[in-house]
Amino acid sequence: MNSAHTSEPETGQAVAQHQPERRYVYNGESSTARVNDILPRSNRPVRRRKRSPFNMIAALVAISLLIVFYVWNKITVDRIAVEVNAAQAQYQKIINANDLLRAEINKKSNLERIGKIAAQLGLTYPKEQPASFPVDGEKIESLETE
Repeated sequence: MNSAHTSEPETGQAVAQHQPERRYVYNGESSTARVNDILPRSNRPVRRRKRSPFNMIAALVAISLLIVFYVWNKITVDRIAVEVNAAQAQYQKIINANDLLRAEINKKSNLERIGKIAAQLGLTYPKEQPASFPVDGEKIESLETE
């Protein structure tokens, strides 16, 4: 059963115990209005919350360190970005130089050009195939040891 009510065995009806109600209902009158008419109400003194100087200094140091870290990070990222751009520019120059050298090699290895230069020097294409001859390995070793 509920602790606020007790039941009587004879009648079977619940009887409410008298406990002070905690509900306040506004009925137009205020019990404090009579007291306020007599004495003017004064303001409560404002209590400021005491702040520890250590906590304030620690917070300032922490914020300062975060700002320093952020600025250092930005400067480092910018410096690395400049280095990357310089490296990419150097890489592009090397690629262009390699392309120029390949083009020059192709131009100078052209058989027609080589034939013209050989003709100016009095060289001609061979009319017969070059002959091959066997080389004796023992002879070579004997010549090297002497």
